[in-house]
Amino acid sequence: MAGKKIIDAQETEITQPAVIGGEFDTVYVPEAPEIETIPGITPGVKGKGGLSAYAQELIFNEEVIEVMVHESTDDNAENPIFTACNGVSMYFYRGVPQLVKRKFVAILASVKEHNVTTPEYTAADGSRATGIRRTSSLKYPFSIISDPNPRGAAWLKGLLRAPT
Repeated sequence: MAGKKIIDAQETEITQPAVIGGEFDTVYVPEAPEIETIPGITPGVKGKGGLSAYAQELIFNEEVIEVMVHESTDDNAENPIFTACNGVSMYFYRGVPQLVKRKFVAILASVKEHNVTTPEYTAADGSRATGIRRTSSLKYPFSIISDPNPRGAAWLKGLLRAPT
């Protein structure tokens, strides 16, 4: 091919990093990590059983509940459904009741699909107008089969009502 210049990687000079100098007998001391807080929970405030509200929330999210992700009519729907929390993976199989920690169900409840449509309609003055209609739904509809904690129902309603 005449006219095209071929660039050979072996003929290209690679930029080298700068020379590192200085004293190497110093000790690296990392900064204290930033503490993440949960809205509505004050770290250090004691609650039931002498545990902080934060510790109680962590224990609550580690509870095991029984859940089932619904089947899908879509042949290309994910099965199994992958979730991960703090480096721990969890797979949900459609149509199979499973015992899982609450924190993984929280992930399922937060995954929503959004749709926007623009239907035409006739306005009160007789002119044609276009409206905007937004809808949201769970990407992976599921049912909780059993949750022994009395807080469970309110917890789930709060998650499902939250905008994502």
